[in-house]
Amino acid sequence: MSNLAWVQWWATPWLYSSEDWRTVDEHAALSMLYHSRHLRVGKIYGVAPCLPPTPQPTLLQLALASPDQLDLVLALIDSTCRPTYASALNENLQQWCNRLSKALPPDMLLPDDDPLQLLRTWVNPATWQRIRLRFPRRRVLDLEKKSLALGDSYSRLDTLWHAVVWRIATINSDGKAPYAKDHGD
Repeated sequence: MSNLAWVQWWATPWLYSSEDWRTVDEHAALSMLYHSRHLRVGKIYGVAPCLPPTPQPTLLQLALASPDQLDLVLALIDSTCRPTYASALNENLQQWCNRLSKALPPDMLLPDDDPLQLLRTWVNPATWQRIRLRFPRRRVLDLEKKSLALGDSYSRLDTLWHAVVWRIATINSDGKAPYAKDHGD
């Protein structure tokens, strides 16, 4: 991923936002407005202006991933952190998650926790302001009402996110949901 793609995403994350962040009337007007009133549009979306950090390939892959890839990322995170729960992943991906889960603390994600909360915990606040726009608005607003404390598990969380983003990059996207079980499974 290029430095230019990183800076473009950092400066205008609302252009890559999930559909439900865009109200029919407001989003088109805001998209036009950001050219002349960048700070105002950023404030509406809850994005404070600041210089971008050094480009992080893993974060950029998440920032520019398709909605299906983002769904897969969260399904992989969920299955890795809660391997005993039912999953929509195919057997190959479920095995991959089970292997990865052995390196993680068992209570990283509690039954009522949203796997997206782990992304919020992993990234810094300025990055969260931007990347959260890639996910459904209601989901983000609900999970922002509580915090997730992982203590000294940050290095494992970092490993988890790098591994999961690497895994989705290795899956060939053919338009199908690669994580869904076939009816014959």
